[in-house]
Amino acid sequence: MAITGTKVKGSGGSNKGYFINKCYVVGAEQIESQYSDTTVKLELEDEKNGYKYSLFINQNYIKDTNDVVTELAFPDLVNTLFLSAAKDLNISDTGDINLPELANSKVAIVSYPATGKYKRAIWSTVGSWDEMDQLGKDFEAQLKKGYPKNYRKEVVEEVQTQNKSEAIDPNDLPF
Repeated sequence: MAITGTKVKGSGGSNKGYFINKCYVVGAEQIESQYSDTTVKLELEDEKNGYKYSLFINQNYIKDTNDVVTELAFPDLVNTLFLSAAKDLNISDTGDINLPELANSKVAIVSYPATGKYKRAIWSTVGSWDEMDQLGKDFEAQLKKGYPKNYRKEVVEEVQTQNKSEAIDPNDLPF
């Protein structure tokens, strides 16, 4: 068996340090949270390789004096989720969210290098497949503000330095 062709090192990939993945929502569950009024646990599947992700979105509510939910508190990440999935959001007076509506929806997520127990984390804000560039810009804007707190900068700087040092000169190729 012969091998023909030349593989050019460094072709493809991202030197931003984060990746935007297209995913399908394969499961959604509303769970109790000790830190917020509610948490939505999303089970996602990557569109290209079938990799499974779990994403937790925390949401607080604004309630009236009778403890009836009147609106979403800032940041309204659940609203962003439904807008990105192109679905209608309905929340009951008690705070129950119409999560079955999200089945098989298409959303984009940001995966980034993280400090702590896991090497990578998923940003809690999602976007639509059509506006992935905007999702990346929003993430970069949050990085400038110092969020997410568990973002590992060293990995990004290392990748950028490595990509610069491995630049391919077209004159060095054998063809």
